[in-house]
Amino acid sequence: MTKSPAEVISDLLTRRDAVLSQLAGLTSTSVGALPNTAGTGDHVDHVGLRRSLYQELADIDAALERIAGPRETISRGRLI
Repeated sequence: MTKSPAEVISDLLTRRDAVLSQLAGLTSTSVGALPNTAGTGDHVDHVGLRRSLYQELADIDAALERIAGPRETISRGRLI
């Protein structure tokens, strides 16, 4: 079943809100906000998690821009 463009946009916006909420909820003691740790047998890649959230956010924004299509802007005045 194919989704309509409106449904795709809605899904992307919902996921973007979830990622933004997850990033905003990072505290100095939560997973993703700490430096990487490695111990005997376990390794937690906090930096990788944070980077993956920012990358997902950038991918979602890029997808929304592609769906929106090209834009034309008109500016008046002098460019500095």
